[in-house]
Amino acid sequence: MQISSFPGPFRPDVEPSSQFGRPNAEEGAPNQAFQQVELVGALPDASLIASAIAKEIHSGRMEEGSMLSSERQLCDRFGVGRSIIREAIRQLEMMGLVELRKGHRPRVAYPSFSGLLASISDASRLFFSGTEGGAHMEQARLFLETSMVRYAAHSATPAQIAKMVAAIEKADAVVDDLPRFRDADVAFHRALAEVPGNPIFIALHDAFVGGLMRARPDPADTARHNRRSNDEHKGVVQAIIARDAAAAEAILTKHLTRNFAVYVNHVLGPTAGQQAMEG
Repeated sequence: MQISSFPGPFRPDVEPSSQFGRPNAEEGAPNQAFQQVELVGALPDASLIASAIAKEIHSGRMEEGSMLSSERQLCDRFGVGRSIIREAIRQLEMMGLVELRKGHRPRVAYPSFSGLLASISDASRLFFSGTEGGAHMEQARLFLETSMVRYAAHSATPAQIAKMVAAIEKADAVVDDLPRFRDADVAFHRALAEVPGNPIFIALHDAFVGGLMRARPDPADTARHNRRSNDEHKGVVQAIIARDAAAAEAILTKHLTRNFAVYVNHVLGPTAGQQAMEG
C-alpha cells in the first residue's frame, strides 16, 4: 500500500485538532496530514485511533452522552477501513469510554472506577484462583482493611457502625447456611470499606474481596467456623465503639490471617485444615 501524503508517524500525544484535518485553533486552517493516508500495516492502528478519541473525551471536547461520528466519517477522518474503526470502538468500550447499543451509534461515557476494576477483576480471576495469587490478594487485603479499621475506630459514625451491626445480625441468623453467611460476611467488610468515604476502597472491595471470600473452600464444620468468624466481627465493632484502634486492628488481623490459614491448610489436607480450625 502506498502513502501519498504522510509527514511522519501517527502521534496520539499531539492535539487532535491539529492532526486529523480539522481546523487548527491557532492557524484557522485545516491540516492535511490524514486526508490522503492509506493504511500501511498497522499504522495508524486501532489502538492509536482509540487513544486519540479517548484524549478528546478526557479533554471534554466530547461530552458524556454525545454520539461518536459515524463509521464512514471516522474512516474518512483517520484514513482507515471499517474493521480498524470497529476495533478502535471496541477498545474504547473496554476502557469504559463508550456505550454500545444495537441499532445506535456509540455514545460517549465516563468510566467509573468500580467499572474499571471490575473488568480487571474478570481478567485476573485465574491468577487469584491459585494459592500463590490468593496469598498476594490476602496480603493486600490485610494491609488495606487494617488501615481502614484503624480509621473506623477514630471516625466511624453511629450510622456506619449500625450498618456493620446489621450485617453481623444477618450472619448470626444464617450460620448453618454457608452461601447466605458469606453474603452477610461480605456485607460486613464492605460496610467497613465504606467508612472513609473513598470510592476507591469500595471499588477495590467489590472487585476483589467479595469474590475472594466467596471462592474459599467450604470449612469442615460450617456452623462452628461461621460462629467464630462472626464473633470476631463483633469484637471488631466493640473495639470501634470503644474507639480502641489498636484492639480493632489486632482482632481484624487475627480474623483475616486465621481465615487464610484455614484455606491453606485445606489445600494441604483435611487433618491440617481441622488443626487450623481448632487453633
